[in-house]
Formats: sequence, structure tokens, C-alpha cells
Amino acid sequence: MSKDPIFITGRFRAGTSFLWQVFDALDDCCAWYEPLHPQLLSAIEHTRPKADHVGISDYWGVYRTHPEFKENHSNHFAVEAMYLEAEDDFPELEVYINHLIELSGENRPVLQFNRVDLRLPWLKAKFPSAKIIHIQRNPLQLFHSQRKHLEQQHVNDALYWDAYELPSWCFSLSQQLPIFSVTKAYIQPAFYDFYLLYKLSQLMANHHADVWIDLEQHVFQSTAFIGQLKQVIALSAEQEEKLIDMIHVPESLAISSEESDVFAAIMTSVDCLLSESGLDDGFGVLPLNRIKARYKDFWQAQMNSSFVIKPMLLEIENHKQELTRVLAENAALKEQAAQCSKTEPNKHEGDRE
Repeated sequence: MSKDPIFITGRFRAGTSFLWQVFDALDDCCAWYEPLHPQLLSAIEHTRPKADHVGISDYWGVYRTHPEFKENHSNHFAVEAMYLEAEDDFPELEVYINHLIELSGENRPVLQFNRVDLRLPWLKAKFPSAKIIHIQRNPLQLFHSQRKHLEQQHVNDALYWDAYELPSWCFSLSQQLPIFSVTKAYIQPAFYDFYLLYKLSQLMANHHADVWIDLEQHVFQSTAFIGQLKQVIALSAEQEEKLIDMIHVPESLAISSEESDVFAAIMTSVDCLLSESGLDDGFGVLPLNRIKARYKDFWQAQMNSSFVIKPMLLEIENHKQELTRVLAENAALKEQAAQCSKTEPNKHEGDRE
């Protein structure tokens, strides 16, 4: 079997966890779940599988087997340089991914990502032998799945910090892509920035994914995903049946005609923006600076209207620094507690003497 790494990519709640589950069930694969999770070390200890991740009992077994991964992990991988081009440098992330590949040993390394879909040119350049599997989902169903944990009054609030990092992504990308509504004087409903990210992810995958899977079409409504996977990995008939048994089809969101009209209008607006900006033709193919040079008037207008970028980015940077400090403090406290637990028995033995 080929030992070339497999990278799974897609938006949150698009089916990346299902694909991780598929590869985790194969004996000759070493599947890493969300290696760029910003709180990975804490998640390994405390995060249990979501109720709708049917059939998954543990995300983190491979990390416990290979604790050496901590040597190169950083929570900054989840929030910095979310857009990377082929010529960009991010040596720390490259070292970390290479380390996970090495730790996979004789098994084929499979890394399931939710935070690299705008870094695919860089991934392709740094890991040319890797196979990239992109999975997508119907955008309306995906939006509902990402926002269903929120109270109703927050579902359409683009600035409300949700579990799937919509505002964080928009602000992190805003210096290079000042097109998100949260940086403007008039903020659109959350679906606008969600759909813009969704389309950018699609455009990248169009040019860089080796395999493309549609969750509804290829998994929920058929077993065509098996054929897609066989483009990058050999599967026996027994393995195919095992993977098909993993399919769990959730209840679809019922969308009223009024809601459909609102969503359709927003999608049309985003599609027009992508056309006017040159991103629909060039994103993922041309360097962003070249696209901006060709569509100079559009991009200058976007910069002029993005008046909240600098203060927001400063606030985000302050938040990241505070998060880093807290994580370091917690790690130090945990180490102190571990040392105390080791020395405590000796102290009692001395008291008894």
C-alpha cells in the first residue's frame, strides 16, 4: 500500500469527521483527528464525541499513543496565516505536519483538517506526494448545522462568536481579503460571510483537491463515496461493506420558501462579489496580489470601506496573547500538580519514620 499521506479538508460540519472515521477504521491507516485544533491538548483530555457523530467512541486515541506530537504542536496553527500561497513560509506548521507523518510509522498517515482549505496551494507545494480529499455539503444544510447550537436571536448575528469560528476566520483573513461583511459599516446576516467562506473553500478545492466528495450526493443518497476513496486507497469488498455500515443520515432542515428567497439573494450577492473581484477565476490559481492588480478599483474600494479592520485585528491579537498566556499557565500548574503527586507519598513515609 502507498504510504503517501492523505489530507482530508472541508468546512466545519461538512463531513470531515465521517471521512476521518472511515480511515480510522482501516487497520493500515493512522488517522489524526483535527491536528490543528486550537485547544488540542485540552480536547484530548476532556472532549468526548458529539452525539451526532454516530459510531465514534474516541477522537484522540492516536495522540495518546504518540504523545511526542506535543513537541511541535502550537495553538497558533489554528488562528495564524489562514490563507497561504505556494511560495509562503510557515516552517513551524510544516515541521509539525511532517512529525505527525513520521509518527504514523508503517501505517498510511491520514490528517483530517478543518483549518487548511485556504492553505491548499501551500500544502500541495510542501507535501507534493499527498492526496487531498475535499468534502462539501449543501450550504443551507451546512449553515444550519454550524449554527444550530446557538440561541435563535444569535443565529444570524455575524459578530456572535460561535463554536465554528465564523467571526474569527473573517477577521483573520480580512487583511488579505477585506471583503467580509463583519469589517464593514453595514454588517450582513451571518449567512453572507459563511457563504463567502464556503465559496472560497470550493474555489481552492476546485484547483487543488485530488478527490471531491459531496456529502449529500455521494454519502447520504448513494454509496458513491466508496468509488471516490478508491482513487487514493485500495479497499477490499469486506472493507467497503464496513464503511457503508458507518453511514448515518441526519434529519434534513426544512426550509420555507421565504427563507429560500433570502438565502438565494445572499448567494447571488456573494457570487457577484466574487466575479467583480476576480476571485471566481483566479483564487487558488493566481497569487492574490496579481488578482488585486487586475481588479485594482474593486480592491481599493474594499480597503476604503473596511474601517474596522485594524482595531478588530488588534483586539484579536490581544485575545490570542491572553489565550497563550492562560494555556502556558495551566500547563505549568498541571506540571506542578504532577510533581506534588509524586513527592507526596515520600513525605508521608518520612512522617511515619
